[in-house]
Amino acid sequence: MRTVYTVVVLVSVAVLATAETVTGPHVRVDYSGINPRQARSIAEVISAARQVYVGEFAADMPATVIAEVECGSSHPTRLYTDGRDHIFLSLSSARKLAPPPASGVFNLYGFCHELGHVMMYRLLKERDWMTSAAAEGWAHYAGSVVVDAVYAAEGQSIWFEPYDYRADGTMRLERQLAAEHPSKVDRGAGLWRDLERIIGRRGFVKLFAAWQAAVIEPAKPEQALLATVVKSFPQREAALKTWWRKAAPLFAQPASVSRTKAVRVSTDRLTGKPLELAYDDDADEGKRSIAGGGHARRFTAPGESWYVSAVSVYGARYGRPRETGTFVVALCDAEMQRITIWKKPYMTFERGPLQWVRMEVEPTRVPREFYICLDFRPTATKGVYVAYDDSTRGNSLVAKPGRPGSPFEHGDWMIRVELDQLKESDPLGGD
Repeated sequence: MRTVYTVVVLVSVAVLATAETVTGPHVRVDYSGINPRQARSIAEVISAARQVYVGEFAADMPATVIAEVECGSSHPTRLYTDGRDHIFLSLSSARKLAPPPASGVFNLYGFCHELGHVMMYRLLKERDWMTSAAAEGWAHYAGSVVVDAVYAAEGQSIWFEPYDYRADGTMRLERQLAAEHPSKVDRGAGLWRDLERIIGRRGFVKLFAAWQAAVIEPAKPEQALLATVVKSFPQREAALKTWWRKAAPLFAQPASVSRTKAVRVSTDRLTGKPLELAYDDDADEGKRSIAGGGHARRFTAPGESWYVSAVSVYGARYGRPRETGTFVVALCDAEMQRITIWKKPYMTFERGPLQWVRMEVEPTRVPREFYICLDFRPTATKGVYVAYDDSTRGNSLVAKPGRPGSPFEHGDWMIRVELDQLKESDPLGGD
């Protein structure tokens, strides 16, 4: 049975209470529960793999990759990254670091795989259109290639128990692709390998940057994605179109857009006397940061022609003192199909205790039943905790805008909205 690492993004920053540290070129490993020789092997593998990404892929990699390793009987075997500069490894036993034939765990490959995610995510931050088969397939392809390159540069002795880990690189990928029914991740890796043959290994940096800069319509991402790659490599247009016909069905996931059109008005056209829909009891029973999903709360407007003008969330940010980037606040219809989105700075939320955070939005007309969905795209070192209240249940989802999601079973997210009407619709208002 084979073990393939997948990215599992957790919501708390790992703290190693009794950690020791080893360092190497562009790497620091904080560890507990394993011995210094094992930690040194991890540092050397990450350093060597990082150099391959810089040298062969021309990637913008972190100046220092920080790996946090925890080993203990209560820990699951898990490897993941924050997509910026951290890799986290937890192990139930130090024996899990043995070569794959003995442990069943591809640790050396796993570090090369996670650095592939780091390479992509540092460039391609807006990737809601991308399937897990594409994202994981990329890291599987890149990690396999980098395993081979690390072996060529460092040989077997880089690992504390030397072994021929070339079997974990492209040799294993080719065997997986030759299987009768390759997995979606394996097929994705094969497609990225095919694209390398068209644009070259260093072309991926250019491609990821171009996709990040492009305007990608969530309901129909395929055309813009293809147009961007062709524009980036015009001399390879025919080959790219042929490749994309195979890749598009596996790589691109369209988001559902509501038939309800986004009708917007200026704030000065509203009465200025909003109605707040607050269904919670103002006391939280817990908080969550959701990896791979968002916080969606259902509301019912009191009638027709109401406009959402503000959204309030009981939450708190975690991570670094100052955080760049944005998150999404989305208005969706009753089927979670997207009507419109607003982007807000991450610094809208502060670190520390949970508190109500009010965000004004461009007034937009809501249907009778609608959802407000917040997508923070959290990682292990960056995110927002949203509180939930169990005085009501059944009105909240873990979902992204334009996707159905799944019910949140612990209560309802503490999200409130303010609805207002046009001045001419208010018989007691007016100028």
